[in-house]
This record gives sequence, C-alpha cells and structure tokens, in this order.
Amino acid sequence: MSVAMRSVASAAGDFTVIDVVVTDLRVELLSLGAAIRDVRVPDRHGLQGPVHLMLPTPEDHALHDLNPHLGGTLGRYANRIAGAQFTLDGTTYRLDANNHGNTLHGGSVGFDRRVWDVLDVQDEHDEATVVFGLVSEDGDMGFPGTVRATTTYRVTPGRIAMDYAAETDAPTVISMANHGYWNLASSNSVAGHVLEVPAQRRLRNDDVGIPVDIVDVAGTPDDLRAPRLLGPVVDATGGLDSSYLVDDSRDGDPVRLMATAWDPRSGRRLRVSSDAPCVQVYTGNNLEAPFRVHQSISLEAQRLPDAPRRPEFGPCVLRPGEEYRSTTVLEFDIADPPDQPEETAP
Repeated sequence: MSVAMRSVASAAGDFTVIDVVVTDLRVELLSLGAAIRDVRVPDRHGLQGPVHLMLPTPEDHALHDLNPHLGGTLGRYANRIAGAQFTLDGTTYRLDANNHGNTLHGGSVGFDRRVWDVLDVQDEHDEATVVFGLVSEDGDMGFPGTVRATTTYRVTPGRIAMDYAAETDAPTVISMANHGYWNLASSNSVAGHVLEVPAQRRLRNDDVGIPVDIVDVAGTPDDLRAPRLLGPVVDATGGLDSSYLVDDSRDGDPVRLMATAWDPRSGRRLRVSSDAPCVQVYTGNNLEAPFRVHQSISLEAQRLPDAPRRPEFGPCVLRPGEEYRSTTVLEFDIADPPDQPEETAP
C-alpha cells in the first residue's frame, strides 16, 4: 500500500492530489471538490484499467466548462431544487439559479467546485484514510447557516467507502453525495454494461429534471429490478436521469445495496451501497467533449431532489446541535451478471 501527495496550481487556486494504491486498487483523489478523479481496477485477466471518467490533467478539473462535476462531493444540496428557492421556518431563501431557473448541485459554485482542506491522511496495513474539510459560510449560494462539512474516504482492497458529515449554526438543508462517472469497460459507451437497481419506485421528472411525482417502475422501460443491458434501455428511454427509491434492507442495516453494474466483457462489477433513501441513475445523456454522450453511468446515492420544497419526499433539514451523516460504499470485483438479459446490444 502507498499514499503520495502533491500540490498543483489551477484556475481555482492551489489544491492537493492524493494517490492511493491498496493491493490492486488505485484511486486518485483531489482536494478540489473532495473528488475522485481516477480509479483503476483489474479486469478478469488481471489487467488494470481506468473505470472513471477524468480530464487529461488534474488542473483541467478546475475548468467548469469541461468538468461536469466529475467524481465530486456534491453540496450543499445534491441534485435539483425547483425555482432556486425554498422556505424553512417561515423564511424563504433564494438560491443561485444555475440550471433552467433551478438550483443544481448547490449552485454554480457548489461544494464540488471548492478547494477543501486536507484534514488528515493515514495509511495503516491495508487501509488508507483521507479526510477533507470545508466551511460553507452563511449565505453561500443563498443557503442559510454556516456549515462545517467533511468527506472521508476509506480505501481498502477492492473497496472505497465515503463518509459524509456536517454541522450547522443555523437551520439549513443538506444532502451530500458523490457524482461518479463510471465506465467499467474503459470505453466510449456504456451500452454494453448491465445494470440492476432494486427499486420498485422512482421519481418521474419534468423536461428539466424537476420531480413531478413518484411512480411504480413495473411494466416500464425504467424497470431495473432485474439486470438489464443498458443499450436497449437508453434507446427506449432516451437515457436515464431519475432517482430510484430503494427500500430499506430486511436485516435492518441502513447501508444496503442500491445498484449493481457489470461489464460482461472485462468481467468488472461495481456494487454501490448506501444509507441514503435514493440513488440517481444518470447515463451521461448531456456529456460533451472531450467525453461522449452515454459514455458513463452515474449512481449517486443521496436524499431526494427538491425535498426542501416537498416535505413528502422525506427529511432534509439540519439544525444546530444535530449532525448530518451519510455513507456510500463502492465495491469492485470480477463477476458475470446473474442472468443473461433478453435484450441485445445495438
């Protein structure tokens, strides 16, 4: 195991690049956005390859026009808040409107666009731990309260665990999440990937991604309860970009399986587990150069989008004296899909 650190200068200011190698898993982290930049894992033949989209250099990740939140820690509120405003305890807060009049991923300078402090780096036996910290001042992107947040990465063989925590000095809303862009084939398309999401329900969105209501997936092209080849799913839907509501586990463990993705050719499998109520499934529908449309699959475990305006979507408020915590775990190994999908790749 090894951990190496270096500093780079960018348009966003100086930030730190941290390379972590644990057995056959290599992870590159950035203090810019407390982000994952690069992940490399072996295929069925033992050949290591990249499975996460990245720009040519770490410095490029500071260029907003090129970086669609690649692997970043989203916040103060992941996903969308309609109309770029919400009301809390009788006060209406107007937010930065950065997406069709709505707030997306905390605004134009959300958590993933900020340089975080490196609070701690440890490497012991087969585990490396990296802790990033950020202070989001009262009024940041329009959100109330000064929030102190941390993102902790724990890297062990075949596994990346991400622990999020936050405290506030005034009532606010919060949802932190990782916006990974995964391609297990190291290719230009995820059409040949197989995906399974054990969710009976999902959010139905309007044409700009704002949730309208909760619908049952049974009998629809969006049904991912059994493994599905992504090519035909993307063809039938135009691409996925929706939150799937994953039920609680039967054993009571809040961290339960949210999604599984396979690349049958390389044999690589990614399992995403979390204690979050939903997972946003996004097939890279809006990716631009240097990437290609549908080159990746994002599996963002998070609180429900627009919950600050829709209390029926579940809790999202953080108050003084409380602590927000959430965990997401990524596990990589070699496995074939349990059942051969009926669809064939285009």
